Amino acid sequence: MTSSSKEAVVMHHEFQTARQAEILARAAHRRLAREAEEAAKAAKAAKEARTATPTADSGPGPDSRTRYARTA
Repeated sequence: MTSSSKEAVVMHHEFQTARQAEILARAAHRRLAREAEEAAKAAKAAKEARTATPTADSGPGPDSRTRYARTA
């Protein structure tokens, strides 16, 4: 192998390594974005569940058996 062909092989290898690093970085970024979106959805669902669940302080809930008489 001549010196110039060795340099070409090394340059090609460096190019492939850089390309692979870019692909891995892009995949990691997509995974992080997806995980952040899932965490936001979970937080929103938890918040909605907290506000929908009646507590002792919030008064009667939607399953209350209390009946109200209509006044004229």
